[in-house]
Amino acid sequence: MKKHIIKAAKSFAFSCTISMIALFLIEAISAATGHRLSPLTPEFISYFPTETIAFEVDILLYGLFGLAFSSMTFIYEKDSLGFVLQNIIYCLGTSVIWIPVVTFIWQLWKYPPALISTILGFFLTYVIINIVVYNTTRKDISDVNRMLETIE
Repeated sequence: MKKHIIKAAKSFAFSCTISMIALFLIEAISAATGHRLSPLTPEFISYFPTETIAFEVDILLYGLFGLAFSSMTFIYEKDSLGFVLQNIIYCLGTSVIWIPVVTFIWQLWKYPPALISTILGFFLTYVIINIVVYNTTRKDISDVNRMLETIE
């Protein structure tokens, strides 16, 4: 349990840091090219008294995503569930976090290109998680099979 909490906290911190760097790069490139490009929707910015606070809250939301994706990996330790069911539960569990943020807070449905790229980003995250979990499970099964062969 303690290991999962530490892993989730690290994921929160890493996600916050990576999003801060990404938002900074978007702003820096925007300033360098002279084209005003905000990584935040006007609707999201309008929730806050300043754009700076909106950026800071946005960074925390990205941290929340990392926390959710990391926290839900506990489902893959439930051996009684099949791999497909684990993936469905994982996707549903993490979707409970990011779908409301994307739709109600960021309101990306008003910006189809942003919505599509965001959903593709989450889909890619699911693909990466599945590959990592599948390879880990496959390795664990190979290790068990090797141990069983030495017993016989």
